[in-house]
Amino acid sequence: MKLDIRGVKEHMNNDFITNFQYFDSVTSTNELALNVDSDKALEGLVIIGGEQTKGRGRLQRNWHSPKGLGLWFSIILKPKKDFDRIPLLTLIGALSVHKAIENIGINTDLKWPNDILYNNKKVCGILSQFRSSGNKIKQVVVGIGINVNQNKFPEDLKGTSTSLRIIKGSEIKRENLLADILDHFSNYYQIYKSGNYNQIIDRWKSKMSMLNQKITVKTSTGKKIKGKVVDISNKGQLILELPDNSHRKFIAGDVSIDKNSITF
Repeated sequence: MKLDIRGVKEHMNNDFITNFQYFDSVTSTNELALNVDSDKALEGLVIIGGEQTKGRGRLQRNWHSPKGLGLWFSIILKPKKDFDRIPLLTLIGALSVHKAIENIGINTDLKWPNDILYNNKKVCGILSQFRSSGNKIKQVVVGIGINVNQNKFPEDLKGTSTSLRIIKGSEIKRENLLADILDHFSNYYQIYKSGNYNQIIDRWKSKMSMLNQKITVKTSTGKKIKGKVVDISNKGQLILELPDNSHRKFIAGDVSIDKNSITF
């Protein structure tokens, strides 16, 4: 069923996100958002796809985005902060979704840097990308994909993905959920712009099960580094305590929990 944008707006209560573009089918909402002329695009514009034919997660992974069953959208932002603060926008996206899902009675885990899990299965993923000119950020796109009303998944995703409908046992009103997410996103973004980064980080850590757990981080070069999660920096970096008691910060990487800790 097509998403009712009017219904989304009726349930929203913020002055920041007021403009929407809806497409029945897109390659990916991030791709569309990144191609919007940054000089003309209003900050807070939300681009929504009824389905994504080439939805992407991190590391160019496919994101299953069937028509009318999930929420597939991207938010255009124009932050004035430094490049090294951009990862916080991914955390804001995850926090906003987490809180909205919590409000319908489902408690989820935040997995750094961009996943939301329920019983070790993925419910939501966030992918932030940006365009720049020299050392100036032109626009940041926060893409969010949420499994809402699917009652089944392709064979290769059955063991790793779930939906809110499967968890709840009933269909979820997508318009209400999206409105709640966007309201929370607006609130967190105001905190971000005020520079109160610790408020964002403290909230994230309170909902992150991997804190104080032993994990392995696989970097973009394929190197695997083991350590204990001790903190998240106010730039959104994961801080590990290594076996020699030194600390190392990571801005990105694939995370797996060691078997003698917990598992995602």
